[in-house]
Amino acid sequence: MLLRSGFDAALIPASLLLDPVFPRTEAINRLTAFGCALICFGAAELLPGCYLAGCSDYLKQPWSPQELEWRVRKLCKAREESMSFSWGRFDIRSLELSSPAGSCTLNAQERSILRMLAANRGEPVSREALYYGIWGRAGASKSRVADMHIASLRRKLRTLFPDSPPCIRSVRGIGYLIVK
Repeated sequence: MLLRSGFDAALIPASLLLDPVFPRTEAINRLTAFGCALICFGAAELLPGCYLAGCSDYLKQPWSPQELEWRVRKLCKAREESMSFSWGRFDIRSLELSSPAGSCTLNAQERSILRMLAANRGEPVSREALYYGIWGRAGASKSRVADMHIASLRRKLRTLFPDSPPCIRSVRGIGYLIVK
């Protein structure tokens, strides 16, 4: 369900998410890597399993379209707040990154990386997770593609926030993190 530019929410039945045949990990990684909120619905007893499987919110049966709308609004607000940091605040609208200092265009991979880092603020995200989040599969062990996108993203953030310290830090042997 497209809510507005730059934010998607997927509404799926809890029974599907908890079905052992459903490729749960791959599907959730793809949805959340691109900033998609995963909202499940179903019986109350399925709620714990869905949260453990990675859903963003859960609607217990019976639910109404109005309840869904307000829960999505809450997720949108939380998403907007997740883009505020001590060094600045930015918005991602489609492939446009903007701050009070200006704006620049991101490619799809940079956008995915920025969203993954922002969603895991202060926590390192491995290169493998970034690669998987961008392309939906594991990368070659010696691949530096994610590193190249990080370097480009750092340059763009430095342009938008010239007075701040580096916004993205390397964590030796692990990956990258966005500074809180």
